[in-house]
Amino acid sequence: MEPGELGVYFGSPALGYLLGNFLTGRFAVRAGINRMILWGCLSCCVGLTLSLLVMLAGAGSPLSFFGFMTFVGLGNGLTIPNATAGMLSVRPHLAGTASGLGGSIMLAGGAALSALAGALLTPQTGAFPLLWMMLITSALGVMTILLVMLRQKRMDL
Repeated sequence: MEPGELGVYFGSPALGYLLGNFLTGRFAVRAGINRMILWGCLSCCVGLTLSLLVMLAGAGSPLSFFGFMTFVGLGNGLTIPNATAGMLSVRPHLAGTASGLGGSIMLAGGAALSALAGALLTPQTGAFPLLWMMLITSALGVMTILLVMLRQKRMDL
């Protein structure tokens, strides 16, 4: 791909993120932090599953790959602000510590997964390792927020 074309395609997750942040601002108070995080993680899973299915069917293209990444951007726009707000609200007097620790975990996790993706991606594998890694981590996110919601429900009883 030409650099200019790649730059245009790279804008699709950013558009999804913009929409996700807008929806977070509009609905987080009414829907609640945990539900917004769940919707965000599910959005990521849906987009990645569809992208993977299209690739497995042999119909993958840069347009389909990056088009479905819009769902990932949307999911991140729903998940990240709400997860950060939730993380900071657990113990307000430790908000600075929580912010630093949460940011460090996010950066370290991203760096580790980037290194793993770099090791797994080859011209022969195409985008499959990346899609599988992203889908697995998104599914883990869904499971994690469901456990948080279950714990909260038990505590409210």
